[in-house]
Amino acid sequence: MTPSVEENTASDGVNLTDCIDLEEDAEEICYVGTSGQKVTQLNGLERMQKLKILQVRSNLLSSMAGVESLKSLIHLELYDNRIKSISCLNELVNLQVLDLSFNEIRVLPDLSQLSQLRELYVASNKLVAITGINRLSGLKKLDMGANRIRRIEGLDQLENLEQLWLGKNKIEKIEKLECLNSLRILSIQSNRLVDIEGLNQLSNLTELYLSHNGIDTLKNLENLTKLEILDVGANEIIKIPSNIARLVNLEDLWLNDNKIERFDDVENLEPLKLTTLYLERNPVSKAENYRQKVIEMLPNLEQLDATAIDR
Repeated sequence: MTPSVEENTASDGVNLTDCIDLEEDAEEICYVGTSGQKVTQLNGLERMQKLKILQVRSNLLSSMAGVESLKSLIHLELYDNRIKSISCLNELVNLQVLDLSFNEIRVLPDLSQLSQLRELYVASNKLVAITGINRLSGLKKLDMGANRIRRIEGLDQLENLEQLWLGKNKIEKIEKLECLNSLRILSIQSNRLVDIEGLNQLSNLTELYLSHNGIDTLKNLENLTKLEILDVGANEIIKIPSNIARLVNLEDLWLNDNKIERFDDVENLEPLKLTTLYLERNPVSKAENYRQKVIEMLPNLEQLDATAIDR
């Protein structure tokens, strides 16, 4: 049973127990601070030993103190607060989902005690390195986007990881991912990449997002034969290589905002069964009869750029 949230218009932050009616046998609490009081503390939860889900979003929490007694907790979401450091988690051995996105965290401590953790979200913090998570062998989804990370490291033991989100960091090189054999989705958008490398071992990838980097050549992708979505828009790519035909399962290809000039390059896509293709804002997209020519080349295409195809 989820307790009701009391309406309150006070601007000063207070304890969660002052904002919400708590029942000792409650299994879920959700308090969003976008309307009502802004919570600054999580004290007073000790008696709630059946609590499994705690969501306190968009408040003014600066500390996680108060959650350590919630031994049954499996889902903890403190999204959009003012938390600067992670603490009080070692006792939460049943935790499966932890969301601390949009806070002010600078360092991830050792989280190896959280052996049941399956999803970790720490996007939009102030992290400068990947630390503290390499022993979380059961982790399936990791989101560290929009931080200040410069290197990919400390992930080689995450053999069950299926999704890795590293967009909007300061990463210059794709490296140290070869052990992530379960990886299906990889995003390194909006970083400082100039080459596609370090992906040859990731044969289970189905989605790859590398847009908004400085990549000038499509290469080292031929082993990714399960790839269904490839986004390399907003790079410096000049040519489409013929060996792209090896990506036999590719359906969505985003090449917008690059430097492709020739229809000969587009013809290299003919062996594929693409349903979606973005080429807008390339020189080739300004050519006469551009749209008609591309549609004739690719008979399975359902969408070209932002417009659906009416055949």
